[in-house]
Amino acid sequence: MSPLLLDQDIVYLMNAKFSQIMVNDIITINRSNKMFTHRVIYKGNDYLITKGDKNLITDGKIRSNQIVGKVYQLKRRNKLTAIENIYLIQSTFYFKEISKIIDAFQKNHIDYLILKGLPLHLFFDKHLPRRIYSDCDIMIKKRDFLIADKILEKFGYKKDDVNRQKIENNYLKKMNDFPVVFDIHLEPTFLMTKFGGLEALYSQKLINKFTDELFNNRKQITINNSKYWVLDNNYSILYLALHIFHHNFRGAFRYQFLDTVIIKSRLKSQDWVKIKSIIDAYKFGHYLSPVFILLRRYYKTPVPKLIYEKKYKPLRFNIFDDETPIQAGINRFSNIFFLSYQPLWKKIFIIFNPQVIYFSFLVARKKLFSFFSN
Repeated sequence: MSPLLLDQDIVYLMNAKFSQIMVNDIITINRSNKMFTHRVIYKGNDYLITKGDKNLITDGKIRSNQIVGKVYQLKRRNKLTAIENIYLIQSTFYFKEISKIIDAFQKNHIDYLILKGLPLHLFFDKHLPRRIYSDCDIMIKKRDFLIADKILEKFGYKKDDVNRQKIENNYLKKMNDFPVVFDIHLEPTFLMTKFGGLEALYSQKLINKFTDELFNNRKQITINNSKYWVLDNNYSILYLALHIFHHNFRGAFRYQFLDTVIIKSRLKSQDWVKIKSIIDAYKFGHYLSPVFILLRRYYKTPVPKLIYEKKYKPLRFNIFDDETPIQAGINRFSNIFFLSYQPLWKKIFIIFNPQVIYFSFLVARKKLFSFFSN
């Protein structure tokens, strides 16, 4: 559960009925005489799904008779702290960092667009998050990358790969034991971020055109008297859905936030028609249909049927468990390959991509090493 809960922390529980427990509550569970404290990531009619913040796999369905209590405060280094105060402190520091970076971008005339992160949460949810927000996705123009890189370095952020300029560049700094991450995008990333040259699966021309269209369909929001550029609601929905596809249709918190954005946007029929026209224009249908079907299935989100393709109805994706980086890479490539709009004869050429060959070699080597190690 780190960084929210640390090994030496003592948690304090309060009684809570099943009806009183909400998503993102931290609860203690007794299952088969084993006690553990994890986060609620989903609530069904008669069960909860819980998961440790650092765990890949969920705890499965938790019934009401297995709930010991809800965590309302903890003791750390002999000091009592309410769970909500930890979220407040982390969000405050994180938002200050976002404000500093955006202010520096504006002073240096960097054209930017916040794709996701705390500012969008505050705008749509109107309250602080009840989980640790650590990353903020910002898209900039390629011409501004070197300036943005120097700004982030000046503020103490370290780039994960100092020798490369990628379509998604990750910068990290730790503040008060919490990570703060900025993901600087040069285009919307919904394919493979580790290598390019996927023209046989999705046209780079379409990606370039979609990038320009995102910059042309943004709006300013005001938070704490400061203004930030974000996508307009229709394009936010599209990007967040593409982001879920990029993560192999996984992440309950991603679906929950997309559900919030759709509901708060109060879309009219003409908005959905526009969203559908964008999906068709950029051939996103195969990628996004599973997202909207799963959204309806688990969150009852009011997505009209015109948005998705009916042939995906029997899908059985696990939206709750996470994956190892290697497994995520394998599944991401598989999803892109099999859901690509390109004809099969053209997709076959991807196997000759040197980066795909190298990636396949790394995966095979790791699996062989793991097999012989056991």
